[in-house]
Amino acid sequence: MESPYKERFEALLDWAYNHGASLHPLLEVYQDQKTGFSLRVKPSAAGMLYQPFKAVTCPTSITLSYLNALTDGPITPSPTTPAPNTQNPAFPERFMNSLPPHVIGRFYLIQQYLKGKSSFWAPYISTLTDPSQLDKWALPPFWAEDDIELLKGTNAYIAIQEIQDNVKSEYKQARKILKKEGFSDYRAYTQVLYNWAYCMFTSRSFRPSLILSESAREYVERLLPEGTMFDDFSILQPLYDIGNHSVDAEYTWNLTSEPSACELICRNAYEPGDQVFNNYGNKTNSELLLGYGFIIEPHDIYEDGDCPFGCLGPDAHGDWRPHNDYIHVRKRQQQGDTQDKGGEPQDFLIARESFWEGYDAFESRMGPNFSPNALHHQPQFDHWDGRLLNDMVSMMASPKQWELFKELPQHCAGNGSLGEELDPLVDMLKATLAQKIERDFVEFSCGRPNGGGEWEPATERQDLVKRYRDGYEAVFVNVLKEFHYTNEEIMALKAAAQEEGDEEEDEEMEDGN
Repeated sequence: MESPYKERFEALLDWAYNHGASLHPLLEVYQDQKTGFSLRVKPSAAGMLYQPFKAVTCPTSITLSYLNALTDGPITPSPTTPAPNTQNPAFPERFMNSLPPHVIGRFYLIQQYLKGKSSFWAPYISTLTDPSQLDKWALPPFWAEDDIELLKGTNAYIAIQEIQDNVKSEYKQARKILKKEGFSDYRAYTQVLYNWAYCMFTSRSFRPSLILSESAREYVERLLPEGTMFDDFSILQPLYDIGNHSVDAEYTWNLTSEPSACELICRNAYEPGDQVFNNYGNKTNSELLLGYGFIIEPHDIYEDGDCPFGCLGPDAHGDWRPHNDYIHVRKRQQQGDTQDKGGEPQDFLIARESFWEGYDAFESRMGPNFSPNALHHQPQFDHWDGRLLNDMVSMMASPKQWELFKELPQHCAGNGSLGEELDPLVDMLKATLAQKIERDFVEFSCGRPNGGGEWEPATERQDLVKRYRDGYEAVFVNVLKEFHYTNEEIMALKAAAQEEGDEEEDEEMEDGN
Protein backbone atom coordinates (compact mmCIF):
# COMPACT_ATOMS: atom_id res chain seq x y z
CA MET A 1 0.00 0.00 0.00
CA GLU A 2 1.40 3.36 -1.04
CA SER A 3 1.51 6.64 0.88
CA PRO A 4 -0.57 8.45 1.98
CA TYR A 5 -2.98 5.49 2.26
CA LYS A 6 -0.56 3.46 4.35
CA GLU A 7 -0.34 6.15 7.01
CA ARG A 8 -4.11 6.71 6.99
CA PHE A 9 -4.94 3.06 7.54
CA GLU A 10 -2.29 2.75 10.22
CA ALA A 11 -3.92 5.72 11.99
CA LEU A 12 -7.35 4.06 11.57
CA LEU A 13 -6.08 0.84 13.15
CA ASP A 14 -4.48 2.69 16.08
CA TRP A 15 -7.65 4.69 16.70
CA ALA A 16 -9.91 1.66 16.39
CA TYR A 17 -7.72 -0.47 18.69
CA ASN A 18 -7.68 2.31 21.30
CA HIS A 19 -11.48 2.30 21.35
CA GLY A 20 -12.01 -1.44 21.64
CA ALA A 21 -11.96 -2.67 18.02
CA SER A 22 -9.81 -5.57 16.88
CA LEU A 23 -8.44 -7.18 13.73
CA HIS A 24 -7.21 -10.78 13.68
CA PRO A 25 -3.41 -10.72 14.13
CA LEU A 26 -2.90 -12.70 10.91
CA LEU A 27 -4.98 -10.23 8.84
CA GLU A 28 -4.00 -6.91 7.28
CA VAL A 29 -5.50 -4.12 5.19
CA TYR A 30 -4.09 -3.98 1.67
CA GLN A 31 -4.90 -2.41 -1.69
CA ASP A 32 -6.20 -4.91 -4.22
CA GLN A 33 -6.07 -4.10 -7.93
CA LYS A 34 -9.71 -5.13 -8.49
CA THR A 35 -11.45 -4.59 -5.17
CA GLY A 36 -9.58 -1.61 -3.72
CA PHE A 37 -8.84 -1.50 0.00
CA SER A 38 -9.50 -4.98 1.35
CA LEU A 39 -8.66 -7.49 4.06
CA ARG A 40 -6.32 -10.42 3.50
CA VAL A 41 -4.32 -13.03 5.33
CA LYS A 42 -0.77 -11.72 5.66
CA PRO A 43 1.42 -13.26 2.94
CA SER A 44 3.98 -13.93 5.67
CA ALA A 45 1.56 -16.13 7.66
CA ALA A 46 3.03 -19.54 8.42
CA GLY A 47 0.06 -21.47 7.06
CA MET A 48 -3.66 -21.71 6.40
CA LEU A 49 -6.03 -19.67 8.55
CA TYR A 50 -8.72 -22.21 9.42
CA GLN A 51 -12.37 -21.51 10.13
CA PRO A 52 -14.03 -20.35 12.21
CA PHE A 53 -12.03 -17.29 13.21
CA LYS A 54 -12.89 -13.80 14.42
CA ALA A 55 -11.78 -11.45 11.64
CA VAL A 56 -12.96 -8.06 12.93
CA THR A 57 -14.63 -6.64 16.01
CA CYS A 58 -16.38 -3.26 15.88
CA PRO A 59 -17.71 -1.78 19.14
CA THR A 60 -20.84 0.34 18.94
CA SER A 61 -18.90 3.22 20.49
CA ILE A 62 -17.00 3.93 17.25
CA THR A 63 -19.92 3.55 14.82
CA LEU A 64 -21.26 6.60 12.99
CA SER A 65 -24.91 7.21 12.19
CA TYR A 66 -28.04 9.20 12.88
CA LEU A 67 -27.70 8.12 16.52
CA ASN A 68 -24.60 10.28 16.90
CA ALA A 69 -26.43 13.32 15.55
CA LEU A 70 -28.88 12.94 18.43
CA THR A 71 -26.10 13.33 20.98
CA ASP A 72 -23.47 15.11 18.84
CA GLY A 73 -20.84 12.58 19.77
CA PRO A 74 -20.05 8.88 20.17
CA ILE A 75 -22.45 6.66 22.08
CA THR A 76 -21.38 4.05 24.59
CA PRO A 77 -24.18 1.55 25.23
CA SER A 78 -24.20 -0.21 28.55
CA PRO A 79 -26.93 -2.05 30.44
CA THR A 80 -26.27 0.15 33.48
CA THR A 81 -25.80 3.45 31.66
CA PRO A 82 -28.83 5.65 31.09
CA ALA A 83 -29.49 6.98 27.61
CA PRO A 84 -27.37 10.08 26.96
CA ASN A 85 -28.77 13.59 26.94
CA THR A 86 -30.31 14.42 23.58
CA GLN A 87 -30.99 18.06 24.46
CA ASN A 88 -27.93 19.23 22.53
CA PRO A 89 -28.10 17.51 19.14
CA ALA A 90 -25.75 18.27 16.26
CA PHE A 91 -28.30 20.33 14.35
CA PRO A 92 -31.18 22.72 15.16
CA GLU A 93 -34.33 21.26 16.71
CA ARG A 94 -36.42 21.91 13.61
CA PHE A 95 -33.87 20.09 11.47
CA MET A 96 -33.84 17.09 13.82
CA ASN A 97 -37.64 16.94 14.05
CA SER A 98 -38.53 17.57 10.39
CA LEU A 99 -36.24 15.25 8.44
CA PRO A 100 -35.98 11.47 8.09
CA PRO A 101 -33.23 9.83 10.19
CA HIS A 102 -31.27 8.68 7.13
CA VAL A 103 -31.01 12.27 5.87
CA ILE A 104 -29.83 13.51 9.27
CA GLY A 105 -27.24 10.71 9.40
CA ARG A 106 -25.80 11.78 6.04
CA PHE A 107 -25.61 15.41 7.13
CA TYR A 108 -23.85 14.32 10.31
CA LEU A 109 -21.21 12.50 8.25
CA ILE A 110 -20.75 15.71 6.24
CA GLN A 111 -20.39 17.69 9.46
CA GLN A 112 -17.70 15.36 10.75
CA TYR A 113 -15.88 15.55 7.41
CA LEU A 114 -15.95 19.36 7.58
CA LYS A 115 -14.54 19.27 11.11
CA GLY A 116 -11.40 17.66 9.79
CA LYS A 117 -8.93 16.43 12.40
CA SER A 118 -11.04 17.74 15.27
CA SER A 119 -13.71 15.11 14.61
CA PHE A 120 -13.75 12.00 16.79
CA TRP A 121 -14.07 9.97 13.58
CA ALA A 122 -11.27 11.77 11.70
CA PRO A 123 -9.05 8.65 11.41
CA TYR A 124 -11.96 6.74 9.90
CA ILE A 125 -13.18 9.48 7.56
CA SER A 126 -9.65 9.99 6.23
CA THR A 127 -9.75 6.44 4.82
CA LEU A 128 -12.99 7.08 2.93
CA THR A 129 -12.74 8.24 -0.65
CA ASP A 130 -12.32 12.01 -0.65
CA PRO A 131 -15.38 13.93 -1.89
CA SER A 132 -13.21 15.69 -4.47
CA GLN A 133 -12.52 12.35 -6.21
CA LEU A 134 -15.97 12.03 -7.78
CA ASP A 135 -15.02 9.31 -10.27
CA LYS A 136 -13.83 7.06 -7.43
CA TRP A 137 -16.84 7.26 -5.13
CA ALA A 138 -19.78 7.97 -7.42
CA LEU A 139 -22.37 5.23 -7.60
CA PRO A 140 -24.44 5.06 -10.85
CA PRO A 141 -26.96 7.78 -9.83
CA PHE A 142 -24.06 10.28 -9.85
CA TRP A 143 -22.26 9.16 -12.99
CA ALA A 144 -21.88 11.46 -15.96
CA GLU A 145 -25.10 11.68 -17.97
CA ASP A 146 -23.55 9.95 -20.99
CA ASP A 147 -22.67 6.92 -18.86
CA ILE A 148 -26.12 6.81 -17.26
CA GLU A 149 -27.71 6.80 -20.71
CA LEU A 150 -25.84 3.58 -21.48
CA LEU A 151 -28.08 1.89 -18.89
CA LYS A 152 -31.28 2.86 -20.67
CA GLY A 153 -33.88 0.10 -20.73
CA THR A 154 -32.63 -1.61 -17.55
CA ASN A 155 -33.79 -1.71 -13.93
CA ALA A 156 -30.76 0.37 -12.98
CA TYR A 157 -31.75 3.21 -15.32
CA ILE A 158 -35.26 3.44 -13.89
CA ALA A 159 -33.98 3.33 -10.30
CA ILE A 160 -31.38 6.02 -11.01
CA GLN A 161 -34.08 8.50 -11.98
CA GLU A 162 -35.92 7.84 -8.70
CA ILE A 163 -32.75 8.06 -6.60
CA GLN A 164 -31.64 11.32 -8.23
CA ASP A 165 -35.03 12.91 -7.58
CA ASN A 166 -35.08 11.73 -3.95
CA VAL A 167 -31.52 12.85 -3.21
CA LYS A 168 -32.06 16.30 -4.72
CA SER A 169 -35.32 16.76 -2.83
CA GLU A 170 -33.83 15.58 0.49
CA TYR A 171 -30.84 17.88 0.18
CA LYS A 172 -32.89 20.91 -0.85
CA GLN A 173 -35.27 20.53 2.07
CA ALA A 174 -32.50 19.95 4.63
CA ARG A 175 -30.29 22.82 3.53
CA LYS A 176 -33.27 25.17 3.39
CA ILE A 177 -33.99 24.41 7.06
CA LEU A 178 -30.36 25.01 8.04
CA LYS A 179 -30.43 28.37 6.27
CA LYS A 180 -33.70 29.47 7.89
CA GLU A 181 -32.44 28.39 11.32
CA GLY A 182 -29.29 30.48 10.86
CA PHE A 183 -27.04 27.45 11.17
CA SER A 184 -23.38 28.43 10.91
CA ASP A 185 -21.55 27.39 7.73
CA TYR A 186 -24.73 26.05 6.16
CA ARG A 187 -23.23 26.94 2.78
CA ALA A 188 -20.49 24.35 3.32
CA TYR A 189 -23.12 21.58 3.15
CA THR A 190 -23.15 21.27 -0.62
CA GLN A 191 -25.09 18.97 -2.94
CA VAL A 192 -21.84 17.23 -3.89
CA LEU A 193 -21.09 16.46 -0.23
CA TYR A 194 -24.62 15.12 0.24
CA ASN A 195 -24.22 12.90 -2.83
CA TRP A 196 -20.91 11.67 -1.37
CA ALA A 197 -22.50 10.95 2.00
CA TYR A 198 -25.31 9.06 0.23
CA CYS A 199 -22.74 6.86 -1.53
CA MET A 200 -20.74 6.24 1.65
CA PHE A 201 -23.80 5.08 3.58
CA THR A 202 -25.28 3.15 0.67
CA SER A 203 -22.12 1.19 -0.08
CA ARG A 204 -20.68 0.74 3.43
CA SER A 205 -23.38 0.81 6.11
CA PHE A 206 -25.35 -1.88 7.92
CA ARG A 207 -28.90 -2.19 9.24
CA PRO A 208 -29.07 -1.66 13.03
CA SER A 209 -31.20 -4.76 13.55
CA LEU A 210 -28.40 -6.91 12.06
CA ILE A 211 -25.37 -5.51 13.86
CA LEU A 212 -26.47 -4.21 17.27
CA SER A 213 -26.34 -6.54 20.26
CA GLU A 214 -29.32 -6.94 22.55
CA SER A 215 -27.92 -4.56 25.16
CA ALA A 216 -27.04 -2.00 22.46
CA ARG A 217 -30.55 -2.30 21.02
CA GLU A 218 -32.14 -1.63 24.39
CA TYR A 219 -29.91 1.42 24.82
CA VAL A 220 -30.68 2.73 21.34
CA GLU A 221 -34.42 2.24 21.76
CA ARG A 222 -34.28 4.56 24.77
CA LEU A 223 -32.35 7.06 22.69
CA LEU A 224 -34.62 7.14 19.62
CA PRO A 225 -37.34 9.81 19.41
CA GLU A 226 -40.92 8.62 19.52
CA GLY A 227 -42.08 7.34 16.15
CA THR A 228 -38.60 6.55 14.84
CA MET A 229 -38.29 2.91 13.83
CA PHE A 230 -35.18 0.84 14.51
CA ASP A 231 -34.22 0.40 10.85
CA ASP A 232 -35.14 3.89 9.64
CA PHE A 233 -31.41 4.56 9.26
CA SER A 234 -28.19 2.64 8.79
CA ILE A 235 -24.85 2.51 10.61
CA LEU A 236 -21.25 2.89 9.47
CA GLN A 237 -18.88 0.44 11.17
CA PRO A 238 -15.23 1.57 10.95
CA LEU A 239 -12.73 -1.18 10.11
CA TYR A 240 -15.54 -3.73 9.85
CA ASP A 241 -16.66 -2.20 6.54
CA ILE A 242 -13.34 -2.87 4.78
CA GLY A 243 -14.29 -6.50 4.13
CA ASN A 244 -15.52 -6.91 0.54
CA HIS A 245 -18.45 -9.02 -0.62
CA SER A 246 -18.32 -12.60 -1.80
CA VAL A 247 -21.42 -14.65 -2.46
CA ASP A 248 -19.36 -17.68 -1.40
CA ALA A 249 -18.32 -16.28 1.97
CA GLU A 250 -19.79 -18.18 4.91
CA TYR A 251 -20.01 -15.93 7.91
CA THR A 252 -21.70 -14.97 11.16
CA TRP A 253 -22.21 -11.47 12.49
CA ASN A 254 -21.81 -12.38 16.13
CA LEU A 255 -23.61 -10.09 18.58
CA THR A 256 -23.38 -12.17 21.75
CA SER A 257 -19.70 -12.58 22.67
CA GLU A 258 -19.20 -8.93 23.58
CA PRO A 259 -22.05 -6.89 25.05
CA SER A 260 -21.79 -3.88 22.72
CA ALA A 261 -19.89 -5.01 19.66
CA CYS A 262 -20.36 -6.78 16.35
CA GLU A 263 -17.89 -9.51 15.35
CA LEU A 264 -17.31 -10.84 11.85
CA ILE A 265 -16.81 -14.59 12.22
CA CYS A 266 -15.44 -16.12 9.02
CA ARG A 267 -16.40 -19.72 8.30
CA ASN A 268 -14.13 -20.24 5.29
CA ALA A 269 -10.46 -21.21 5.41
CA TYR A 270 -7.93 -18.90 3.73
CA GLU A 271 -4.38 -19.35 2.48
CA PRO A 272 -1.63 -16.78 3.17
CA GLY A 273 -2.20 -13.85 0.81
CA ASP A 274 -5.89 -14.68 0.23
CA GLN A 275 -8.45 -11.90 0.44
CA VAL A 276 -10.86 -12.39 3.37
CA PHE A 277 -14.49 -11.63 2.56
CA ASN A 278 -17.67 -10.57 4.24
CA ASN A 279 -21.04 -11.34 2.66
CA TYR A 280 -23.63 -8.61 2.04
CA GLY A 281 -26.44 -11.10 1.47
CA ASN A 282 -28.20 -12.31 -1.66
CA LYS A 283 -28.44 -9.38 -4.02
CA THR A 284 -29.06 -9.28 -7.76
CA ASN A 285 -26.65 -7.58 -10.13
CA SER A 286 -28.99 -4.60 -10.43
CA GLU A 287 -28.92 -4.19 -6.65
CA LEU A 288 -25.14 -4.64 -6.49
CA LEU A 289 -24.55 -2.15 -9.29
CA LEU A 290 -26.74 0.53 -7.73
CA GLY A 291 -25.63 -0.03 -4.15
CA TYR A 292 -21.96 -0.96 -4.47
CA GLY A 293 -20.83 -0.21 -8.01
CA PHE A 294 -19.96 -3.74 -9.13
CA ILE A 295 -21.65 -6.86 -10.45
CA ILE A 296 -21.05 -10.60 -10.16
CA GLU A 297 -20.50 -12.60 -13.33
CA PRO A 298 -20.37 -16.26 -14.29
CA HIS A 299 -17.15 -17.98 -13.33
CA ASP A 300 -16.03 -18.87 -16.83
CA ILE A 301 -15.42 -15.29 -17.95
CA TYR A 302 -12.44 -15.02 -15.60
CA GLU A 303 -9.07 -16.31 -16.68
CA ASP A 304 -7.55 -19.05 -14.53
CA GLY A 305 -10.73 -19.17 -12.45
CA ASP A 306 -9.90 -15.82 -10.84
CA CYS A 307 -13.30 -14.62 -9.69
CA PRO A 308 -12.94 -11.65 -7.32
CA PHE A 309 -16.43 -11.49 -5.81
CA GLY A 310 -17.46 -15.13 -5.64
CA CYS A 311 -17.98 -17.46 -8.55
CA LEU A 312 -21.28 -18.20 -10.22
CA GLY A 313 -22.27 -20.69 -12.86
CA PRO A 314 -20.24 -23.91 -13.24
CA ASP A 315 -17.26 -23.69 -10.91
CA ALA A 316 -13.79 -25.17 -11.34
CA HIS A 317 -15.07 -28.58 -10.26
CA GLY A 318 -18.13 -28.54 -12.52
CA ASP A 319 -20.57 -27.97 -9.64
CA TRP A 320 -23.50 -25.65 -10.36
CA ARG A 321 -23.91 -22.46 -8.43
CA PRO A 322 -26.65 -19.95 -9.23
CA HIS A 323 -26.03 -17.07 -11.62
CA ASN A 324 -26.68 -13.54 -10.48
CA ASP A 325 -28.53 -12.06 -13.47
CA TYR A 326 -32.14 -11.13 -12.74
CA ILE A 327 -34.64 -8.62 -14.02
CA HIS A 328 -36.78 -6.89 -11.42
CA VAL A 329 -40.46 -6.50 -12.21
CA ARG A 330 -42.56 -4.09 -10.21
CA LYS A 331 -46.29 -4.63 -10.24
CA ARG A 332 -48.68 -2.34 -8.43
CA GLN A 333 -51.43 -4.29 -6.73
CA GLN A 334 -55.02 -3.42 -7.54
CA GLN A 335 -57.85 -3.24 -5.06
CA GLY A 336 -59.21 -6.72 -4.43
CA ASP A 337 -55.98 -8.58 -5.21
CA THR A 338 -55.45 -11.83 -3.35
CA GLN A 339 -52.01 -10.93 -2.07
CA ASP A 340 -50.62 -7.75 -0.50
CA LYS A 341 -53.75 -5.64 -0.73
CA GLY A 342 -53.55 -1.92 -0.40
CA GLY A 343 -51.83 -0.70 -3.55
CA GLU A 344 -48.25 -1.18 -2.32
CA PRO A 345 -45.80 -1.98 -5.16
CA GLN A 346 -44.17 -5.41 -5.11
CA ASP A 347 -40.79 -6.33 -6.52
CA PHE A 348 -40.57 -9.65 -8.40
CA LEU A 349 -37.69 -11.34 -10.23
CA ILE A 350 -37.14 -12.96 -13.62
CA ALA A 351 -34.10 -15.24 -13.64
CA ARG A 352 -31.46 -15.93 -16.27
CA GLU A 353 -31.62 -19.68 -15.68
CA SER A 354 -34.21 -21.77 -13.89
CA PHE A 355 -35.45 -19.71 -10.96
CA TRP A 356 -35.44 -22.79 -8.80
CA GLU A 357 -31.74 -23.49 -9.35
CA GLY A 358 -31.09 -20.43 -7.21
CA TYR A 359 -34.15 -20.75 -5.00
CA ASP A 360 -32.14 -21.31 -1.81
CA ALA A 361 -30.32 -18.03 -2.42
CA PHE A 362 -33.50 -15.98 -2.75
CA GLU A 363 -35.88 -18.06 -0.65
CA SER A 364 -36.07 -15.32 1.98
CA ARG A 365 -37.71 -13.02 -0.58
CA MET A 366 -40.52 -15.48 -1.14
CA GLY A 367 -41.85 -15.21 2.37
CA PRO A 368 -42.75 -17.97 4.83
CA ASN A 369 -46.04 -18.94 3.15
CA PHE A 370 -44.71 -19.59 -0.35
CA SER A 371 -43.91 -23.03 -1.75
CA PRO A 372 -43.53 -23.86 -5.48
CA ASN A 373 -46.00 -26.18 -7.17
CA ALA A 374 -46.32 -27.95 -10.53
CA LEU A 375 -47.13 -24.78 -12.45
CA HIS A 376 -43.99 -23.00 -11.25
CA HIS A 377 -41.79 -25.82 -12.57
CA GLN A 378 -43.21 -25.81 -16.10
CA PRO A 379 -40.52 -24.73 -18.62
CA GLN A 380 -42.21 -21.48 -19.67
CA PHE A 381 -42.63 -20.45 -16.04
CA ASP A 382 -39.31 -21.76 -14.76
CA HIS A 383 -37.63 -18.35 -14.94
CA TRP A 384 -40.41 -16.39 -13.25
CA ASP A 385 -40.77 -15.44 -9.61
CA GLY A 386 -43.39 -17.75 -8.14
CA ARG A 387 -45.05 -14.91 -6.24
CA LEU A 388 -45.72 -13.08 -9.50
CA LEU A 389 -47.21 -16.24 -11.03
CA ASN A 390 -49.43 -16.75 -7.99
CA ASP A 391 -50.51 -13.12 -8.13
CA MET A 392 -51.44 -13.32 -11.81
CA VAL A 393 -53.25 -16.64 -11.41
CA SER A 394 -55.28 -15.16 -8.55
CA MET A 395 -56.54 -12.41 -10.89
CA MET A 396 -57.04 -14.54 -14.02
CA ALA A 397 -58.54 -17.71 -12.53
CA SER A 398 -62.17 -18.49 -11.92
CA PRO A 399 -63.03 -19.43 -8.32
CA LYS A 400 -62.93 -23.13 -9.26
CA GLN A 401 -59.57 -22.78 -11.05
CA TRP A 402 -58.13 -20.90 -8.07
CA GLU A 403 -59.10 -23.70 -5.71
CA LEU A 404 -57.60 -26.32 -8.05
CA PHE A 405 -54.43 -24.25 -8.38
CA LYS A 406 -53.98 -24.11 -4.62
CA GLU A 407 -54.25 -27.90 -4.47
CA LEU A 408 -51.60 -28.61 -7.14
CA PRO A 409 -48.79 -30.99 -6.14
CA GLN A 410 -45.17 -29.88 -6.23
CA HIS A 411 -44.54 -31.60 -9.57
CA CYS A 412 -46.80 -32.80 -12.39
CA ALA A 413 -46.49 -36.16 -14.10
CA GLY A 414 -46.82 -37.26 -17.75
CA ASN A 415 -47.05 -34.61 -20.49
CA GLY A 416 -47.02 -31.62 -18.14
CA SER A 417 -50.77 -31.01 -18.29
CA LEU A 418 -52.30 -29.58 -15.14
CA GLY A 419 -55.72 -30.94 -16.04
CA GLU A 420 -58.58 -30.04 -18.29
CA GLU A 421 -59.81 -27.27 -16.01
CA LEU A 422 -56.43 -25.56 -15.51
CA ASP A 423 -54.80 -25.94 -18.95
CA PRO A 424 -56.78 -23.01 -20.51
CA LEU A 425 -55.63 -20.84 -17.61
CA VAL A 426 -52.03 -21.96 -18.19
CA ASP A 427 -52.27 -21.05 -21.89
CA MET A 428 -53.63 -17.62 -21.04
CA LEU A 429 -50.84 -17.05 -18.51
CA LYS A 430 -48.19 -18.10 -21.05
CA ALA A 431 -49.57 -15.71 -23.67
CA THR A 432 -49.62 -12.81 -21.19
CA LEU A 433 -46.07 -13.39 -20.01
CA ALA A 434 -44.74 -13.93 -23.54
CA GLN A 435 -46.26 -10.63 -24.59
CA LYS A 436 -44.73 -8.86 -21.62
CA ILE A 437 -41.23 -10.28 -22.04
CA GLU A 438 -41.26 -9.42 -25.76
CA ARG A 439 -42.39 -5.86 -25.07
CA ASP A 440 -39.78 -5.37 -22.35
CA PHE A 441 -37.04 -6.86 -24.54
CA VAL A 442 -37.84 -4.42 -27.33
CA GLU A 443 -37.75 -1.53 -24.85
CA PHE A 444 -34.41 -2.78 -23.51
CA SER A 445 -33.02 -3.17 -27.02
CA CYS A 446 -34.08 0.37 -27.91
CA GLY A 447 -31.69 1.55 -25.19
CA ARG A 448 -28.69 -0.39 -26.49
CA PRO A 449 -25.60 1.81 -26.96
CA ASN A 450 -24.35 2.70 -30.43
CA GLY A 451 -27.82 2.28 -31.91
CA GLY A 452 -27.81 -1.42 -31.10
CA GLY A 453 -24.60 -2.11 -33.03
CA GLU A 454 -21.33 -3.43 -31.67
CA TRP A 455 -19.60 -1.07 -29.28
CA GLU A 456 -16.30 -1.10 -27.46
CA PRO A 457 -16.27 0.43 -23.98
CA ALA A 458 -13.85 3.32 -23.69
CA THR A 459 -13.59 3.32 -19.87
CA GLU A 460 -13.78 0.88 -16.95
CA ARG A 461 -17.21 2.28 -16.11
CA GLN A 462 -18.48 1.64 -19.62
CA ASP A 463 -17.03 -1.86 -19.49
CA LEU A 464 -18.99 -2.45 -16.29
CA VAL A 465 -22.16 -1.27 -18.04
CA LYS A 466 -21.52 -3.57 -21.00
CA ARG A 467 -21.08 -6.59 -18.76
CA TYR A 468 -24.22 -5.68 -16.83
CA ARG A 469 -26.23 -5.29 -20.04
CA ASP A 470 -24.87 -8.57 -21.44
CA GLY A 471 -26.14 -10.45 -18.37
CA TYR A 472 -29.42 -8.55 -18.47
CA GLU A 473 -29.93 -9.44 -22.13
CA ALA A 474 -29.18 -13.10 -21.38
CA VAL A 475 -32.25 -13.16 -19.11
CA PHE A 476 -34.47 -11.92 -21.94
CA VAL A 477 -33.02 -14.32 -24.51
CA ASN A 478 -33.35 -17.39 -22.29
CA VAL A 479 -36.93 -16.57 -21.33
CA LEU A 480 -37.92 -15.85 -24.94
CA LYS A 481 -36.49 -19.20 -26.01
CA GLU A 482 -38.65 -20.94 -23.40
CA PHE A 483 -41.60 -19.36 -25.21
CA HIS A 484 -40.26 -20.96 -28.42
CA TYR A 485 -38.80 -17.82 -29.99
CA THR A 486 -36.04 -18.77 -32.44
CA ASN A 487 -32.68 -17.00 -32.66
CA GLU A 488 -33.87 -15.44 -35.93
CA GLU A 489 -37.02 -14.09 -34.28
CA ILE A 490 -35.02 -12.67 -31.39
CA MET A 491 -32.63 -10.96 -33.81
CA ALA A 492 -35.64 -9.56 -35.67
CA LEU A 493 -36.95 -8.03 -32.42
CA LYS A 494 -33.56 -6.42 -31.90
CA ALA A 495 -33.56 -5.03 -35.42
CA ALA A 496 -37.08 -3.65 -34.99
CA ALA A 497 -36.04 -2.02 -31.71
CA GLN A 498 -32.99 -0.48 -33.37
CA GLU A 499 -35.18 0.93 -36.17
CA GLU A 500 -37.63 2.31 -33.62
CA GLY A 501 -34.76 3.90 -31.70
CA ASP A 502 -33.39 5.51 -34.88
CA GLU A 503 -36.81 6.98 -35.68
CA GLU A 504 -37.14 8.45 -32.19
CA GLU A 505 -33.65 9.95 -32.46
CA ASP A 506 -34.53 11.51 -35.84
CA GLU A 507 -37.71 13.00 -34.37
CA GLU A 508 -35.77 14.49 -31.44
CA MET A 509 -33.27 16.03 -33.84
CA GLU A 510 -36.09 17.50 -35.94
CA ASP A 511 -37.75 18.93 -32.83
CA GLY A 512 -34.43 20.43 -31.82
CA ASN A 513 -34.19 22.22 -35.15
